[in-house]
Amino acid sequence: MSKPADDRLGTEKTIASREGDLSVVCTDTQSDATISPRVPSQKQEMRLLASLFILELSLTVLTIAIYMKGARPFAVFLSSIAGKVLVVAIPLCVVTGVLIVLQYVVARRSSTRHFWLVVGLNLTTVIVGLFVGEVAVRLGVHSSSEGEVFGKTVLRPKSWEAVSADYRTMLRQLSGDLTYLEYDDVMGWTVGRNKRSLNGLNYSSAEGIRAPHQGVSFAGETEKTRIALVGDSFTFGEEVRYEDSWGYLLEKMLGPEFQVLNFGVGGYSVGQTYLRYEEDVRPWNPKVVIFSFISHDVWRTTWVYPFLAVPDWKMPFSKPRFVLRDDQLVLKNFPPLSPDEIFNRKAMSRLPFMMYDESYSSSEWQHRFFDRSYLVRLVVSMFPQWTAEHSDSSEEMRLLVNARILTEFVRSATQAGSIPLMVYLPSRGEWGDKSETTPLAKQVLQAAGLPYLDPSPCVAQLDPADRYLVTHYSPQSNAAVAKCLVGPVREALGQF
Repeated sequence: MSKPADDRLGTEKTIASREGDLSVVCTDTQSDATISPRVPSQKQEMRLLASLFILELSLTVLTIAIYMKGARPFAVFLSSIAGKVLVVAIPLCVVTGVLIVLQYVVARRSSTRHFWLVVGLNLTTVIVGLFVGEVAVRLGVHSSSEGEVFGKTVLRPKSWEAVSADYRTMLRQLSGDLTYLEYDDVMGWTVGRNKRSLNGLNYSSAEGIRAPHQGVSFAGETEKTRIALVGDSFTFGEEVRYEDSWGYLLEKMLGPEFQVLNFGVGGYSVGQTYLRYEEDVRPWNPKVVIFSFISHDVWRTTWVYPFLAVPDWKMPFSKPRFVLRDDQLVLKNFPPLSPDEIFNRKAMSRLPFMMYDESYSSSEWQHRFFDRSYLVRLVVSMFPQWTAEHSDSSEEMRLLVNARILTEFVRSATQAGSIPLMVYLPSRGEWGDKSETTPLAKQVLQAAGLPYLDPSPCVAQLDPADRYLVTHYSPQSNAAVAKCLVGPVREALGQF
């Protein structure tokens, strides 16, 4: 009777033993699962890598935007494109930074090295990319008259040594416009006497007035009614023959009893045009003085060294600069520095009156600690730092100074017994829908409260492709301007 009981007891012990073994196995398995690190998925690693790249890109954009801010008030800066980019970059930095920290915490808990492997891969990629970029910029750089250039971007800081050396060479060779332009101690430069341009299109008279050829003198024709033109290259008639300039064509339309004298000079500002009238035109006692200008001449009034604003002009001169003081016109850089005085200076900082030149920015010429990197120089050249404008170069002051110059011209010409006529000459981009605002030249004339002539309707009758050559009016446009002005000039002469 006791045997079955013993058998049952043995069976129960065996089952209990097996359950115990199974329990141990399960416990060991669970323990191993807890101790072994969880390997991140490929998707998680790519998310971490993307977060790192986005954070670095955002920080780079953030740094550039802060650099571009310069001395601007923060509220003003935020309204600019760079300020708006900064607003977008900040939350991107925060979000990606939080994501990276979270992934770091998870990696630390699981004791995995994958986080640092991804970070290492990211840093290696960035370092290699920066190295390749640095090498590419260094290999792509070439020298120019302004310094080193990558593509079309002049790398900051610009080189005064390169600029001055280039112009000293040009002055020795007397090339380009220097074949008929020369230094003048009042206007900065003017048309020389009995000169001929290199291309054979431009000649000057014995008095420094545009002429059909050398050896001409206009002073002897005293019996004719004189009309004087004063202005810039559009008045002078650049790119066309003397016989195709609107000044010559106006003379032909008026008749043989009239003499039209062309005192236009290439590159002149509104201020220089006024000085040209006072210095060279007024002594001729013309019956009519036509003061014609384009919108760009208004900007030129705020320059002192034109070669800084438009290096392609190759203009080695400085110019006098009008400013307003107590509602009176005052001249700075007068008499203007000669080319030799300019380019024999050892440094850009030694040139006087730089603060009055709207086109000058000290940051373009200053050397900084990061200049050893060509890649950084390219970036800061493409995204320049904002600099505070001088009060004499503000938009309002530019308008006021030019308007005052025009009113002074009208007063002076009238006082001399001449009839002043103001003429606005339209330039490229100031036609129809292309011009969203009133052209700057017209704004100045309106600010001065002066009536003016506008030959735009006559020029507009031409096909747009026939209006200009490279920069200046074509022969057809010159003829259209003359046709538009002959009536008002006759009407003005009828006052005598």
